[in-house]
Amino acid sequence: MKKYILPFILGSFILLASCSKFEEYNSDPDQTINITAEMLATDLILSTIKYPSVGKDFLYKDMFAKYISYMEGASDYQYNKIDRTTFSSLIKLTNVEKMASLSEGTVYEQSYLALGKFIRAYTFYNLTMRVGDIPYTEALQGESNLYNPTYDEQKVVFAGILNELEEAAELFGQGRNFPGDPIYDGDVQKWQKATNNLMLKILTHLWKKTTDAEFKLAERFNRLVTSGPLMTSNADNFQLVYSEVEIENYPFYNSSFRKYPIMSTSVVNVMRELGDYRLFYFAEPSAFQLLAGRKQTDWAAYVGVDPSENFNSISEKNAYGRISGINKRYFELAKGEPTFMLSYAEQCLIISEGILRGWTNGDPSTYYQQGIRAAMMFVDENTPDDILYHHGRKINASVIDTYLNGPKVILAGTTEEKLEKIFTQRYLLGFLQDGWNTYFEYRRTGYPALPINESTNLNSMKDRIPLRWMYPSKELSYNRAMVEEAIDRQFEGNDDVNETMWILK
Repeated sequence: MKKYILPFILGSFILLASCSKFEEYNSDPDQTINITAEMLATDLILSTIKYPSVGKDFLYKDMFAKYISYMEGASDYQYNKIDRTTFSSLIKLTNVEKMASLSEGTVYEQSYLALGKFIRAYTFYNLTMRVGDIPYTEALQGESNLYNPTYDEQKVVFAGILNELEEAAELFGQGRNFPGDPIYDGDVQKWQKATNNLMLKILTHLWKKTTDAEFKLAERFNRLVTSGPLMTSNADNFQLVYSEVEIENYPFYNSSFRKYPIMSTSVVNVMRELGDYRLFYFAEPSAFQLLAGRKQTDWAAYVGVDPSENFNSISEKNAYGRISGINKRYFELAKGEPTFMLSYAEQCLIISEGILRGWTNGDPSTYYQQGIRAAMMFVDENTPDDILYHHGRKINASVIDTYLNGPKVILAGTTEEKLEKIFTQRYLLGFLQDGWNTYFEYRRTGYPALPINESTNLNSMKDRIPLRWMYPSKELSYNRAMVEEAIDRQFEGNDDVNETMWILK
């Protein structure tokens, strides 16, 4: 675990190399030696929300979530092969305590303390969701000569994460707007909303633990919904907005890999069935269908492919232009669309689910419709009003109203049928956004029914998609005893991608 004690100065060098418009948040961007809480805040926020790679690497999450098929070559992610993950995201957390220390005695002390707790909680949340038990209570104590931290049980990790988020929300509520924030411009009210949004999301992942008295899941969920504060519109989204400045371009802009991603039936077939105009913003019409006389406004002009199909078969179809590619806006527009980590639309759908599960009161249909409306408006508002990008099927209030009242969209049926509709909308919401979040949702709900082909599946268990990543090889090198203890405790010694972690039991 010695990797956790890298000098905190590293983060500042990363910050200065990666910022452009965000440099305005730094008091002196040319002086790397004069590190401030403001500078560390910028680095921590960007390293949490910014995609670490562009081009093809940006799409791995979407291959795994079955939004797209990828034509450069058969991808492991498309065919369900995952291996070991990394704990490298923990390195940035060494800056959290330094940020807090540098803000001591200033008017921003509480705000930076809150930010640090939010960043810690989100980072540990993502790690435990990938593998199960992780170092938490003893993590990041290398400066105290604790190089081999124990692995906490996942239940302990989630209890700690929720407590840190509750503390963060309280501190943001008491704090004042702070410098160094490229997302919300230091608005502590928006940060408080984002923190509560993340708590709601995490609570849904604990739904199988509803009767566990320690978590008080229903009580916590109800308190957040009734007392908040929560996001009230897309303006509250925790998202990264891109620009025309080269270093701030959308991650797939002008990519040399633009011809390779093609649309999946998991998206196209569902959107065609529901009459969802977002399809015309997500995809290009099939060249074959246009040659056959279809117009770009025709639903039938948009064709997906089963991403679990044999790669050679997919390639043959694609070679004849039978499959729709992704919309040109994803690689022609430097600004693209914002990528969100937390959104108002998803929050509404989460609350709708919570009402159906009996965790709070209210009309699930109202929140469901608000979530869909926000999701559709997000797509339209972040796309130029140009036929090149919406193909003559522009989203407007009337279109949304018609969609919401469609018999296949309206929230009706049994509780399970209603939940499936909510989960379907959460899936569509995630297109070319956070595909890992989509995978976590599929893993906990089973919806939508993603295609699995036993003849092409690279997972060792041919009838399923993996449930987790294996522990990092570096952990086995530096902290083997603690890793093996965690593997024995959870999986009877079998660190395998198909093992079931605590949160899924």
